[in-house]
Amino acid sequence: MENSTSQVQETPSWAEIKEIIHATSEQMKETDRKMQETDRRMKETDRKLDRLFSETAKRREENDAIIKSHSEQIERAYKLYGGFTNDFGKIIEDLCKPAALKIFKKEGIDIDHIYEGPRHGRKDEEEIEVDVLLCNKTAAVAVEVKTTCFKKDIDYFLKQMKNFKKIFHEFEGKNVYVAIAAMRYANGSDTYARRKGLYVLTPTTDGIFTLGKPTVQRKEF
Repeated sequence: MENSTSQVQETPSWAEIKEIIHATSEQMKETDRKMQETDRRMKETDRKLDRLFSETAKRREENDAIIKSHSEQIERAYKLYGGFTNDFGKIIEDLCKPAALKIFKKEGIDIDHIYEGPRHGRKDEEEIEVDVLLCNKTAAVAVEVKTTCFKKDIDYFLKQMKNFKKIFHEFEGKNVYVAIAAMRYANGSDTYARRKGLYVLTPTTDGIFTLGKPTVQRKEF
């Protein structure tokens, strides 16, 4: 007959139980403290985010107000400047007309008629505008007027002028000369214009225009 040995588990003493309860209580207190700290940090983060969002919204409103103010100022300045340049261009046109009569007469082009204002013309998809137009029975001078002239202005003017006689039939059979009149020629645009076959009119300090002759004669006009 086999003998079985029974193992008896010792029951913890009251002191050990109290120690376990105390340790568990301390762990729960620490866990609760950590949870409270986490909650506090989350609330602080929420407050910071709310403050950040509020400040961001406020700054956005301030920036929008600044941008709007600047936009209004720029728009006013643009309108004023646009009006100024338009008036200035008109002054150049008015000065250019009598000066061109004398200048081109010396060149053997005896102009006897000046159109009062710019000439506009359109046919199909082609459009043209000539700021100053002078003519006689056999010749015409088309003048582009700019406050500041750039090379691209020369190219655009010449592109328009290719349709001049097609749109203005009364000038068919006449020699058409092209010229540019500007207060300022940027980046050598005056030399560029002369190389493209344009007469170059430049006002002096006393309002008298000087003439730069083209270095080549344009055949298509």
